[in-house]
Order: sequence, then structure tokens, then C-alpha cells
Amino acid sequence: MVRVSIITVILNNASTIKNAIDSVLEQTYNDIEYIVIDGGSIDGTIDVIEKYQDKISVFLSEPDKGLYDALNKGIRLASGDVIAILHSDDLFSDRFVVSDMIEEMAVKNAEIAFSDMVIVDNSMTKVLRHYMASYFSPWMFKIGWMPPHPTCFIKKSLFDEFGLYSLDYKIAGDFDFLVRIFYARDINWAYLNRVTIKMRQGGVSNAGFLSKRIIAKEINQSLRSNNVWSLPFFQLGRYFIRLLELLIRPKSARHE
Repeated sequence: MVRVSIITVILNNASTIKNAIDSVLEQTYNDIEYIVIDGGSIDGTIDVIEKYQDKISVFLSEPDKGLYDALNKGIRLASGDVIAILHSDDLFSDRFVVSDMIEEMAVKNAEIAFSDMVIVDNSMTKVLRHYMASYFSPWMFKIGWMPPHPTCFIKKSLFDEFGLYSLDYKIAGDFDFLVRIFYARDINWAYLNRVTIKMRQGGVSNAGFLSKRIIAKEINQSLRSNNVWSLPFFQLGRYFIRLLELLIRPKSARHE
């Protein structure tokens, strides 16, 4: 059986980490290694995590250099064949996400698989935006659009081949990694046609005008560094896609 390493990184998020952990532990898939990387929380987060000590495979708490540094620590510690990430504010949409994603990767012989995601309010009940990946094509990186990174299941061999997340980026390190692999060679990828992640509103990449300026700058920086030709105004294209996402609803989560 393929071993899946799920990584959660966190800093001072005691209010939601329990739900994220429970979401992982409820998965039906039988071979999951769960890794939690804490950046040195002081708000009670560690107390919550320690209640699950016997169910978490690896727990590390120490200062880091930000999100991507913490993710890289988790990847280095991972023993799984496939890496998945569940942020501390997010939830898997149901108990079958890991098993369905691994099955899709096996059927398509995929090195990376992704799916649809919904962004919800803080109560996790109202859907604010549907982030769909059904129309993905690698050329769309040129307009700053990528598959929803929180839904990605990535073979660890890709990190071995192309390296980890770059610490040169505050927000777009995930975009940079995907550009790096997709423009290096033909990547075998798969798309699972349903929602697998519920993301709470207010993430760094969605938080206000300043963050949008930063991510636009970092996207252009990544495209240049990976020798992908584009122009800054091409990024307007991804906002047209977001308008479509208000009109088209993806397939909902799987039900028992």
C-alpha cells in the first residue's frame, strides 16, 4: 500500500487545530503518517496537539522562517511515498479524500493529483467561493493561475527531483514549486472531479489588497526565474476565472 504523509504546519492557532487533526484521523485510508510542524506557538496550540500525542506520527515545535520553511521540515521528516498538506484552518471534505486521491493517482499513474476546493466562512457552513481545477492546463501558469495547492497530493520523488519549496517567497512558494516541475518536463498529473478541501476564508493569499500586490510580484518573479515568458497584465486572466467560479459549481464532496 502507498504510504501517505500528511503535513500540517501551524503557529498560534489553538481555535482550529483540533478540527484539522480530527479531519486527518477520520480518514478511512489505512497507511497515513501524520506530521505536525509547529513554529513555536504560545497560545495553547501545543497543549491541544499533545492531547493527540499517540495518534500523531511526528510532532516538531521550534521557530522557523515561515510557512515554506515549516513545510520543508515536514517533507524532510516524511517517510511516505506521497505528500499531502492540510493547513491548520482547513478540513478534508469527508472521510474518503485520501483513499480517493490515491486511487485516482494509481489509475492515472500520476505523479501529482489535485481536485476542487471550496472557500468557506469561519463557521465552515457557507461557501464563499468554488476553486475549480477541471480546466487546468500548464499554460495557465502564465496568467498566474494554478490548481488549488491544498488539494495536491504529490509524490515525494518530485521533491527529491526538483527540490523543496523556495524560501524566496512569502506567499507564492507553492506556485513557484508547481511552475518549476510543470515547466521542467512532462509531468503525469490527474484531476479528481470533486471537492476535497474546505478552506476557511482569510488565508494569507486572500487577505486584502497588499497581499494581492505581493503575490502578483512574486508570481512574476517565479515565472522569470523559471524562464516562463509572460507579462504582468496577463494575470488579469485569473480574475476572469474567479468570476466563472461564481457561476459554476463543482461536484460536491463524496457521501457514504
